[in-house]
Amino acid sequence: MDDLLKVAGSVMKSFDPKTDSADDFESIKDGEYNCLLEEINHKVASTGNNGISFTFNITDGEYAGRFIWVNYWFNNQEQKQVKRIMKLAYEFGYELPLEAFSSLDTLVEALQDLCGTCAVVKQTTSKSGYTNYSITQA
Repeated sequence: MDDLLKVAGSVMKSFDPKTDSADDFESIKDGEYNCLLEEINHKVASTGNNGISFTFNITDGEYAGRFIWVNYWFNNQEQKQVKRIMKLAYEFGYELPLEAFSSLDTLVEALQDLCGTCAVVKQTTSKSGYTNYSITQA
């Protein structure tokens, strides 16, 4: 705990909780990033929407060690999201069988073989502020 005391003393010298932000999170700039696909999970948003999340770890450059999460939410966009996931799997050389779409958990299970694959993730921000991703196998 002595180390924590030293850290707190150092922080208190330059940090004003009334005016300073506690977050030093810097958004990742638009661009292309070499990544490793680390995880694929079924997610449920706070709104109750179900989706699938792909976690990419940036492997080099300025943002090495940071993550990009590409989420496909199935809130009245089922056809669009199925197409996007099928396209992503295809880019990685994998054709999803129809049975993979029995449930989101079944789909996640079918996609697990993609984990550990290197990818190039291109991030762009639309004029309306939405982040878009294009993913190809590296």
